[in-house]
Amino acid sequence: MSLAASSRSVRAVYLLTVAGTVLWLAAVFLAPWLAARGAPGAARFIYAVFSSVCHQIPDRCFVFQGHPLAVCGRCLGIYAGFAAGLVLYPLVRGFSRPALPPARIFLLLTLPMAVDAAVGILGVWVSPIGFRFATGLAWGTLLPFYLVTGISDLLSTRNKRAAARVLEKTTPKKVE
Repeated sequence: MSLAASSRSVRAVYLLTVAGTVLWLAAVFLAPWLAARGAPGAARFIYAVFSSVCHQIPDRCFVFQGHPLAVCGRCLGIYAGFAAGLVLYPLVRGFSRPALPPARIFLLLTLPMAVDAAVGILGVWVSPIGFRFATGLAWGTLLPFYLVTGISDLLSTRNKRAAARVLEKTTPKKVE
């Protein structure tokens, strides 16, 4: 695959990821908005969708329009961080050279959230919602650099294999 085709692939994955992220974040706020507007059925449906990815403990959720968001503070931080990471992606990586960040960056940004979760599970302390949001935000910012790069690489590999199969079928075989 040429550099231009690879760049187009990365750009397409990036743009689809941006669109999906905007819709996902909008849905987080849509649930309480609908509940406040007297549409409990639609709100319950959105809350139910998010219940598969978040515990939704009310004390750990920010409130919007008098109702808890569809996800907890940490999940909101992850999703907001993911959106921030998408904004940073073209500035840091560009679209022509998809490469994963160094492992030490991953560890550095994962450690605060992992420690916070571990001490919470062990009952050492209950972190405030703002801290949960901040640790999720730090970790979420890193994720687009793995997701966009990974999906782009997967598509590139798939396209290269498909091109090789086509070439193999069209190349005449040597008869002895």
